[in-house]
Amino acid sequence: MTRVLRSLLTLTLLLPSLAAAQVGHFPDASPYRDIRGDRYFQVFGGQVLGNGGPLQLAPQDGPMVGARIDFRSNSTIGLSLGGWYMMTERFIVDADKPPATRVSGPIDHRIIGAEATIQFNLTGGKSWRGLAPYTGVGLGAAFGDKTPAADTSGYAFGTKLFFAPMVGTRVMVGSRAFLKLEARAVFWNIRYPPSYLEEPAQAPGTPEEPNAVNPTGRRGQYTPAPAFLVGLGFRF
Repeated sequence: MTRVLRSLLTLTLLLPSLAAAQVGHFPDASPYRDIRGDRYFQVFGGQVLGNGGPLQLAPQDGPMVGARIDFRSNSTIGLSLGGWYMMTERFIVDADKPPATRVSGPIDHRIIGAEATIQFNLTGGKSWRGLAPYTGVGLGAAFGDKTPAADTSGYAFGTKLFFAPMVGTRVMVGSRAFLKLEARAVFWNIRYPPSYLEEPAQAPGTPEEPNAVNPTGRRGQYTPAPAFLVGLGFRF
């Protein structure tokens, strides 16, 4: 009997804490709110902060604008399709000139991208105090300007596949809209022309001290283009 009474007393003491754990916050006091609607259309813009990579051929700084449609915005995993336009710059590297004078520019370097995005919403289908943080990655193709006549090296950005890891948050505005803050980096493989392997005609180097633009012999390398974006989305 003593054992039974002791068990009942223990259960009685535990009930309030168990009930609190089950109930949690009252609906009006909860910091979480459901994200309504699973489709949003958003526009965004921001700044690209490229450094051109080791040979200064990749995109430099410039503005970026775009739009996309978000699917399954009210679940843990979201999907989206969209496109963007970068208005960046790049330098011309003349493989025939000496190292001190071979770089000129910058010149305009415009790139169009088409992208599919997988987004992981860290608070699931809810916002926390109006915030819905996320991380994700974009996969797509980018199409750059044709090589200008002034660039005789043979370099061309061409068409490239890219991936773009990102992190950001949505700031929910009512039940039908949100603001977006995002940081991302677009990674693409910059391919070097064969002329960059050759010694410049005006100042050839030696095997010990080469003057070629690309003395390493690499055919290319992945170079990131970081960007900071602000967006506005509407439910439809």
